[in-house]
Amino acid sequence: MAGSLTIQVVTPEREVIVAEDATFVLAHGIEGDVGILPGRAPLLIALGVGALKIQRGDRTERMLVDGGFLQVKDDKVIVLAEYAILPSQADSAAVSAEIEELRRRLTSEAESAAVKRQLARAEALQQIIGVG
Repeated sequence: MAGSLTIQVVTPEREVIVAEDATFVLAHGIEGDVGILPGRAPLLIALGVGALKIQRGDRTERMLVDGGFLQVKDDKVIVLAEYAILPSQADSAAVSAEIEELRRRLTSEAESAAVKRQLARAEALQQIIGVG
């Protein structure tokens, strides 16, 4: 398909999504958001915690990614993420409960970088699935 992007999202555990008809991708890099259109020059960015948005025709698919890298070359976008989840794979009640537990742990424990990262991930997922 001319004028489209092929998207592949992979984590250490599995391949999360493949799309061959994307017209736009918006990724959250550690230095800010990056938009990708067909014909983009080669690019490599480090990913932060946030949404990966994939425009396919008239619909936008979203997923949470955390860590790893995004590479663009020849209209192929490869995301090698430490963690990725689709909204359909998330339980909104469990996400809300996890956020409450992580916030409680942050106030009762010494400032833990791991807990902060888990909290950022859960809060970003909550935004993506539209809860809260």
